[in-house]
Amino acid sequence: MFLFVGTVGLAVAEEPITGTVAQEGDHIVLNAADGKYVLDGDVAPEMVGKKVKVTGTVAEKDDMKVINVISMEEVAD
Repeated sequence: MFLFVGTVGLAVAEEPITGTVAQEGDHIVLNAADGKYVLDGDVAPEMVGKKVKVTGTVAEKDDMKVINVISMEEVAD
């Protein structure tokens, strides 16, 4: 019996990703220096417009980068 376990397109962000939270349609996104990430998980709507550091699991889904948020904290500009 063979068992294959894969993690294609999945990585844990060891360094927090910093950017500005924005609302785009039904999604809350993080606009970071290296691109746009859709934020998945418990993201408070009052974070929209704020600069934050996000740590989480990063994956590609439907040609979008998605962060499953583990932690998020507001940072000073």
